[in-house]
Amino acid sequence: MSKPEKNEARVAFVGNSIQYYNDCPRFLVNLGKGSVQHQDSCLRGGTNLSELWDLGNGMMRHGFATENAKTGQRSDDAGCDLYDVGAPTVEALLGCKDNEKRTTRWDFVVFNDHTQGPARPASRKATRDTLLQRYLPLLLENRATPIIVETAAYRFPEINNSKDLGSTREFQQSVREGVQSYLHALRPKLPDSNRPRMAPVGTAYLFVHDDNRVLWRKLFDPYDHFHPSPSGTFLQGCVLHCTIFGVPPPLPGTDEEIAYLWNDARVMHGTKQGEKIPLPSVKDAEYLWNVAKRSIANC
Repeated sequence: MSKPEKNEARVAFVGNSIQYYNDCPRFLVNLGKGSVQHQDSCLRGGTNLSELWDLGNGMMRHGFATENAKTGQRSDDAGCDLYDVGAPTVEALLGCKDNEKRTTRWDFVVFNDHTQGPARPASRKATRDTLLQRYLPLLLENRATPIIVETAAYRFPEINNSKDLGSTREFQQSVREGVQSYLHALRPKLPDSNRPRMAPVGTAYLFVHDDNRVLWRKLFDPYDHFHPSPSGTFLQGCVLHCTIFGVPPPLPGTDEEIAYLWNDARVMHGTKQGEKIPLPSVKDAEYLWNVAKRSIANC
């Protein structure tokens, strides 16, 4: 485990729906209780890091125009409500040079690729090239530490055209190897103070898979079986906090404290009937908190 980092960090999020399901950026702010000073994001569903660079933010079309997303301001021309949906492009989010709106830099940038991307040689190479050619200059401008999420293999083998990736364990191993190749590519290009790190979310999922199969199933959205449920986002957030700060976040001890973690979430993904997916119980939250701490200690 890395040494603890200072609190009040500025954290940017770059990726896709694995991060915007259940609003992981705002969730991490609430989970850390002061460890994250500020967050912003550029997220777009279904994309890899190359496509995100080219296409930019997709949060408005993904349903982030909600009451919790309102900024309290209105546009000058049409008088419409303005929403906090993140930066329009990766360059707008991370760019320092020639950006008059940016007066401070990011401390950490959390990346996630399309889940299958790191698992296949061709897409793995494409993302490595994109990281080096496009994202690396912005990391250097910010003097930011990249945190690359090892996303979790799908609940069911073969969904989303993943049959060739094998079993849950085989799929996860390929994802992990791919993310490690991203770290290996970036490491010699960054100063030691900004050494890239892997957030082993998928490894944590795999531990739950082997140790508590019933709870592992509850980590996934119950309809698509690959996005995180609130329990999955809780585990993901705990792993991210451990990876960034070297220590676990404060452990919520009541149902009310757990509910507060999502009190300002812009989107909480529910079932097809519109019912809310249950939040983790106090018992499950403590278990997942310990899994996250264990996963980082074993990296």
